[in-house]
Order: sequence, then structure tokens, then C-alpha cells
Amino acid sequence: MGPSTKHREPLEWEGNIIPFFILGLILLLLGPGLIISSIGIFIDEGAEFSLFGEYGPEDPQFVGDVIWEGTTDDAWTAKLFNDGGELRVWIEEGKSIDLSVSLYGDRSGADFYRCEAWECDYFNNANESIPGYEFIGTIEVWKNSTYTVQFTSTEENNATVMVIVTQEIFPIPGIALLGMMFVGVTVTYIIIKFAYHSTQEIREEAENNNGNRESVSKNNWIGPDGTESGPDVPEDWYLTYDGPAPIVEDIYDENYVVDRGNGTVPVDFYIKKWGVPEGFGETDHEKLWSWND
Repeated sequence: MGPSTKHREPLEWEGNIIPFFILGLILLLLGPGLIISSIGIFIDEGAEFSLFGEYGPEDPQFVGDVIWEGTTDDAWTAKLFNDGGELRVWIEEGKSIDLSVSLYGDRSGADFYRCEAWECDYFNNANESIPGYEFIGTIEVWKNSTYTVQFTSTEENNATVMVIVTQEIFPIPGIALLGMMFVGVTVTYIIIKFAYHSTQEIREEAENNNGNRESVSKNNWIGPDGTESGPDVPEDWYLTYDGPAPIVEDIYDENYVVDRGNGTVPVDFYIKKWGVPEGFGETDHEKLWSWND
């Protein structure tokens, strides 16, 4: 007897390998991605890092970056975003202006809000305020679009007033960065552990079944009708065998020598289930069971 070549049925996991691969790739990118991003922000913030986002006038970034500078004779047209940080308007000290924000003639997507007295003082007295300028309010955006901001002087004879617009993006609090890193480490650990256990299960399934009830022992093989055959097959293998009558090749004592399983089936069992095999039935033991049958 020897191994026979049969078509291998796909393993259970093989039909799901693409979704598993995509999910694993997403998680694998997400985990290290969060870790790398949080570390990068830690490095960028440097000495300005604050665990709870303590941030105020003493911070060098308090005023923000200048994104537009001009006069009341100019109009400012720009793409504004609702998550683009706080837009602050500064004008020459002691001057006054009116300001309008338009979206294709409509003001429904953004607007200008003057600061309260205490808020104006808070910004204007900051160490990081703009010398020679005073803070008058913020432009708030709730719809991403392109806007035209018109500055109009209210000075006598409409005297030109210098205007600066700054954009300040608040730093991410350190506690949030620590949370990002924790999530990244957790996701990375989960995907590594999941990949390890999945690989182990796939390996065990391939070794134990190989998609076609292949032998759990390296000494066995797949015989006729997909039956596990070889020296390590249990002696009572025929009790669960549900294929056609095994081909009898010889008779040894009270057993038929067959072409599958562990190579033998008791004569009495064989005759009761399949009858006397062709070319056999002459021994006393065979006759005993064939007559009883």
C-alpha cells in the first residue's frame, strides 16, 4: 500500500484569508501609526509639552502664525476651514474698523465676533501679543469654503488701518498623546497576538486535516476513497468507515487484509456488513460467518 494522489479540498481558513489579511493590514498600520504619530508630536512640542494642555499668553505660539497682512484698502479671499484653528484679527492700536465675511454674497458659513472687554485685555496684555497692534476679535467658520473678508476703516476720513490675521492651532494635550500611544501599543499587541494564534491554528489544521482528512501521523497517508491509511490508524478504524466495501487482498487468521485503514478488517465484521468478498469464503471461519449470515 502507498499514498494516493487526490484532489485537496480547501482548508476552512483559506476562503477567509483576504478579509483577514485586509483587516490585519489596517490594524497593523493603525497601531504603529498611532505610536509614531504621538512620538512625533511629543518631539515637535519639546519643552512646550504640557500634560493637560496648559496654554496661555506666556507661550511663544500664543498669537499664532500670521496668515494674512494688509490694510483696510484690501480684501482677503481665502479657503477657510472649521477645524483650521482659531482665526484672530489684529489692527493698529487706537484704530477701529468694521469687518464682514461673505460666502458668495451670503454670510451663513462664517462670521466675525468682536471680543469682550476682558477677552481683548487678555490678548492685548499677553507677553506674546503683537507689538503696535491690538486684538479685536475672531473669525469663526462652520462651513468649509472660500470666503472674502472685507475690512472697512471707521476712522475719520476713512483713514487706512493696518490689519493682521493670525491662525492659532491649539497644541494637543499630553494626556491625549499618552492615550494615542496606549491605543497604538494595545492595537499592535492585539494584532501580533492574533497573527500568532491564527498562524498556529492554520498550521495545526493543515497538519491534522490538510483539507481532506489527511493523517495526523507522518507515517500514515490517504488511501482509497479518502480513507486515512497506515500503521498509526486505530485498530477499530472500520467501525467509523462509511465507504464502499474495501478490496480484500488476502486473509490472515480471522482478519481480511484490505487496501485501506490499518490494512485489516475482522472477517466476521466484513461478512456481516459487505458479504463474502469475491475469491474468498473457503476457510472454516469464513464459512461460519457466511452460513450464520
